Amino acid sequence: MTHEHFRISSHLKDIIGRDLVTNEFVAVFELVKNSFDAHARNVQICFDIEHGRIWLADDGKGMDRDTIKDRWLFVAYSAKADGTEDTADTQGYRNKIRPAGQYAGSKGIGRFSCDTLGSSLKMYTKSPEDAAVNVLDISWESFEENNRDLFNKIGVSLTATDQFPVSALVNIPKGSGTILEISDLRGTWDFERIAALRSYLGKLIDPFGTTDDVPVSISVNDPTLTDEQLAKIEGPIANEIRDLLDQKTTRIKVLFDQGSIYSELVDRGRTIYRIAEENIYEGLKSARVSAEIYYLNKSAKDTFTRRMGVRPVEFGSIFLFLNGFRIFPVGEETDDTFGLNRRKQQGSSRYFGTRDVMGRVDIVAETRVFREASSRDSGLIEDANTRDLYEAIRRKAIVRLERYVVGITWQDKLDALREDASGLEQLSTRNRVVSLIGQLAASSNIQLQYYDEEAIDVFEQDARSTESSLKSLVAIAEAQGDENLLKRVEETRARIKELEESEFEAAQAAKRAIEERARADERIARLEQQARYLASTQDMTVEQMTLLLHQVLIYAGHIGSAVDRALKLSSDVRNAALELEADGMNEDLADTAGYIRARNRRIADDLEYIHLENDRLTAVARFASNARFDLQTDQLTGDIIEFLSEYVNEVRPGRDGFDSIVFEANDVSLETRFRAVDLVLIIDNLMDNARKHGATQLSLTARAKSAKQVEILVTDDGRGIDEHNIDVSQIFEKGYTSDRHGTGLGLYHTKKVLKEMNGDIILSPNRTLGRADFLIQLTKRD
Repeated sequence: MTHEHFRISSHLKDIIGRDLVTNEFVAVFELVKNSFDAHARNVQICFDIEHGRIWLADDGKGMDRDTIKDRWLFVAYSAKADGTEDTADTQGYRNKIRPAGQYAGSKGIGRFSCDTLGSSLKMYTKSPEDAAVNVLDISWESFEENNRDLFNKIGVSLTATDQFPVSALVNIPKGSGTILEISDLRGTWDFERIAALRSYLGKLIDPFGTTDDVPVSISVNDPTLTDEQLAKIEGPIANEIRDLLDQKTTRIKVLFDQGSIYSELVDRGRTIYRIAEENIYEGLKSARVSAEIYYLNKSAKDTFTRRMGVRPVEFGSIFLFLNGFRIFPVGEETDDTFGLNRRKQQGSSRYFGTRDVMGRVDIVAETRVFREASSRDSGLIEDANTRDLYEAIRRKAIVRLERYVVGITWQDKLDALREDASGLEQLSTRNRVVSLIGQLAASSNIQLQYYDEEAIDVFEQDARSTESSLKSLVAIAEAQGDENLLKRVEETRARIKELEESEFEAAQAAKRAIEERARADERIARLEQQARYLASTQDMTVEQMTLLLHQVLIYAGHIGSAVDRALKLSSDVRNAALELEADGMNEDLADTAGYIRARNRRIADDLEYIHLENDRLTAVARFASNARFDLQTDQLTGDIIEFLSEYVNEVRPGRDGFDSIVFEANDVSLETRFRAVDLVLIIDNLMDNARKHGATQLSLTARAKSAKQVEILVTDDGRGIDEHNIDVSQIFEKGYTSDRHGTGLGLYHTKKVLKEMNGDIILSPNRTLGRADFLIQLTKRD
């Protein structure tokens, strides 16, 4: 029996070369991978456009003459695949991104990538043991002349020389290394194409800047390019976005290590939980697989776009790396290897799509556990291991991250704009985190190793714990054996019961406040009726007018007292509701308390308005009988200082317990328009405020500030302000009072009326600490 042998056509070069590696970017990357497999620490690519060449140089271990003949020229042979590749160098960059003994290429076809780039190749290579540089010269077109020629009969030139070519536009290796000179280029390399290659290599080698060294750089020799263009495409290839991804994204890290799966979820730098569980995926038990998936909210996406110059969706999604190098095209903009877009079609608001996440999956495995498709741009060959890989990443990484983001942070619409995890301080968000961690803790298949105690703390004073949240806390406490947490849950339940019992009392207090307001409205109506009667009387004597005005003052005093009591009661109701909420209650009770506070606020606003109008009515009654003032018009035009001096020194009836009240005009005048009623209200409020603080002497001193502005300094001999207990910055705010029986409206109304007059009142900047000296500012109104 005779044996025959296959004959190999020269066309084989195209089948395993240009026809297989059709993408020029992939071809460049194949050459870079070969350099890394040769333990290169630095790889330089130069596009010599001026002379029509591409140079690629590395400082790897190079090749001697026998290695070139026995390995490089041995078609489809791979020393990486049969385990004979030298792995002595353990310190290089290649070793940092893949385990010792694993290699980027294993098919022995990467050398034909040179043919994809150009029709001529010169390879200069030197091993550590050689003194000479070996030169391999190949014209790929010689394999294309007649496909009936035998592949192994077409010769190539292998010679030796003393040194690397001095004409090379790359750094010459000082010891061992390799320089490729590719000429007769098949494609055009302009600015846009080189920029695209740079971005492509960045994503292939290290998309997220996770390695310390940057061993690949690009240089360009093209006189037609500007310095600005060269600055964009030359230099080391790296993506410096690691800090952004660590601190401003929500991310999950998952490690499949033999029989266990370890997961950690981090929200913008804050670790939410860490869990461990059994690895049920048989196809992953002989490999080490790690995944880090990021969700970028709007704020993070904007930062990414500014820093990278490209939108996240255009940068890519989830990249896949096998033994340190990327498997193309997984992660490209149009790729859906993990089936995310198909899921998202079932509910865009419930599921992630590829545009919602980015990240990387790293596989460390022995040769042939996972196999890359020969075309170099078709991903992994599908088999049982690959299916387990995709399913594991989908369920244990993507879906887990999705449950947190969609179920928790997406529920808070403002969270899309936050750079940090401050949204976790909100009670509603914490309740959702409690529910999620509680579900993990309750699962018998999951070991909860860590959780953020602050993120699940719903016992703060402003928290309103719901029963569902408490149940989740019980599950967490039982899973962790945390007796203290169980005790706090029971204490909270007891407090909720007490708050529910006090809710009725708060509602009753609000009801009484509403009834008091109704009675005050009725009194006001009677007073208005009497005022109309007085206005219609034409022949009333002075004695009768005085008597009626006295009655008006009596009724106004009653109304004022009733309004003061109602305001105090309204304040008590508001404080009671706030205290109930501060102790924590369920959402239904919180809504009721909120309703009470809202209605109570409206009541207080109405009572405050009644209080102000009643003060004005009292002011009218106090000087209405004095013939000096014309009350038939709302606005007067005259000297406002003269009016105040005459009212304080001569008209104001009664001293209300004061020994002395003096207004010193000091020849100051200010002609302007004013409402007499409002000026009287201001003086009366200041007198009342001083009297309540024990004053017996009150002094008002006018001084000119400018031709259109005067100031009036108001001083008294009262107790002043206890600045240890009183916040002076709030004394003009509505409702703020140092007297537990007060309404906190006197100074508020005074400032409000002065603002309406284009004036103001402040504490005197020159006062002694503790004194209640005020400065009134009045401005001429044109």
